Amino acid sequence: MIELNCGIRVGSELIIDPTRVQEAAAVSHAHSDHIKRHKTIFATPPTLELARYYIGDFTGVPIEYGKTYNFNSSTIRPEPAGHILGSAQFVMDYSDYRIVYTGDFKLSPNDTCAPAEIHKCDILFIDTTFGKKRFNFPDYNYLKQRLIEFVDAAIHSGDIPIIFAYNCGKAQEVMKILGDAGFNTYGTETAMANADIHSKYGVDIKNYHELSQQYPENGAIVVPPNYKFLDDLFPNYHKRTCFTTGWALYRSYIRMRYVDELIPLSDHASYNDLIRYVEEANPRKIYCLFGFKDIVDDLKMRGYNAVKATMANRKNIDRYVLKEMDMFRE
Repeated sequence: MIELNCGIRVGSELIIDPTRVQEAAAVSHAHSDHIKRHKTIFATPPTLELARYYIGDFTGVPIEYGKTYNFNSSTIRPEPAGHILGSAQFVMDYSDYRIVYTGDFKLSPNDTCAPAEIHKCDILFIDTTFGKKRFNFPDYNYLKQRLIEFVDAAIHSGDIPIIFAYNCGKAQEVMKILGDAGFNTYGTETAMANADIHSKYGVDIKNYHELSQQYPENGAIVVPPNYKFLDDLFPNYHKRTCFTTGWALYRSYIRMRYVDELIPLSDHASYNDLIRYVEEANPRKIYCLFGFKDIVDDLKMRGYNAVKATMANRKNIDRYVLKEMDMFRE
């Protein structure tokens, strides 16, 4: 059985990134839209540790990058996804099929996690969050320099720079970029706890401190976009704000965000990298998860058998796809 049914089900024992609580599940990474309070979680060690901070105790079964694990009729091998610390793609073998689930992934650099590689497969479940042509992000080093220059300019103007970045993953990436440039960063208790976990797993984040009433000397405040106490932060000082997100390239999203600067620093793959993944993986069936339908139409124009899908779709891939694929097996 290969099925999309509140997650990706491969064989009778393995379900990946389920959208509902399960007795046991394999989880790609520790963001809240991918992790639930499962009784048993199979994930990389950093993902297990980050997950415990958010959802409390559970039975964690560590699985390591590059190692293959058996689940009765199927096998699974986690590989780096380049999204956040501990994020994994899952490479699976079931029956005669090689299946890849990318999870949230990124092919361009990320200073806080292992780089992703492309894996050949028969069936590809690919995260297409930024599946519109407008989402081709600038060079990573250019984006880092923009962030550094924003902070430097704000400090030299006597302003307090505030960077909006989600507490798990993006905040630590911002902290590392600024710390490596010699700045201090001041974050929430949650961001600090996650930074400590990053440090434990070898990510060298310099000069990070917990946000307090003390003036943020030579540095930036890093808080999530929905931070409730922004108006209470140093009310007697002028502040300049910056949001780091791939959605910075989406005009309607820009209009919703009243910030001084938007930097398209994304932890997801750009449009061109989505196309590159498909071309190099060369799958015979592609399920485009999340995001826009544009990329499905583009892939079809390029001759690929691609469909739009979500984890919630109940779709028996055995019945509707595998026989079709076998007709064209080389």
